Order: sequence, then structure tokens, then C-alpha cells
Amino acid sequence: MRRTLALGLAGAVLVFAAAAHATIRPQRGMSGVALGMTKAQVRARLGSPIGSGGGRFYYARVWVGFRLGHAVEITTTRSTERTASGVGVDSSESEVRRSYPSVVCAPSGGFRRCRLGSGKPGTRATDFLLGHGHVLQVTVQLLSK
Repeated sequence: MRRTLALGLAGAVLVFAAAAHATIRPQRGMSGVALGMTKAQVRARLGSPIGSGGGRFYYARVWVGFRLGHAVEITTTRSTERTASGVGVDSSESEVRRSYPSVVCAPSGGFRRCRLGSGKPGTRATDFLLGHGHVLQVTVQLLSK
């Protein structure tokens, strides 16, 4: 009985800890950056980028794209960043599908893309880019109109 209770509590703590440290917020942002932030706000949150160009700030394994001075794309290849359900880089396609039943997966330029969101211009989307059955990168974005 005590062992069962202890295991149950340990599991609850792990679930809570995973949710508390989730850095990927589908349709909203990740890495402490939210869609819509200004360049100054992104710098204040992440510091000086290690590079910039093409309308993007580049950080270690994270890049932020801007349109009209506001963040419209945040991409990561960090395996430490996860959604509240634990999905992120290195997750399998089945884990993505299980966590997000509405996700639509299809071939995309030699890879597979699993997208949360309608994909309509002007809407928000979260893309999980997969290679060999596992997530390689995650992008939260505001799609161009």
C-alpha cells in the first residue's frame, strides 16, 4: 500500500515538473519568446544573438524570425525544450499524434511535417519537422497572410 502510494506521488510530481518546465507553448511561443514580441523584447529575454540576418536572430539551437519588427517564427532544435505533454525534439511521430490528436502529418520536402493549426494564412501554427520518424525541430509561427 505504501509503495503504491509512493509510486503514485512520484508520478504526480514528475508530471507536474514536466508541465512546469514546458518551454514549447504550441501556437504561442517557446524559449521564453512569444509570437508578437518586438526585437527589443526578444533581446531582453534571450540576450544578444550570436548572429542575425535574413530577418532572423540566431541563438544556440534557437532562431527567431521577424516581420515588421515583431516575432512571427520561433524555431528550436533543443531536445531539452518540451510541450506540457512532453513532446519535443527526439519525440516519435506516434508520440506527437498521441499528444495532439488534431495534428496533421504529411510529407514535406524529404521530411515529414506534423502541423497543429489550420495552416490558413494569418493563423498560428506549430510544426514538428520529422526525419527518420523523430522530431528534428519545432517551429511556432504566425503564417503569412
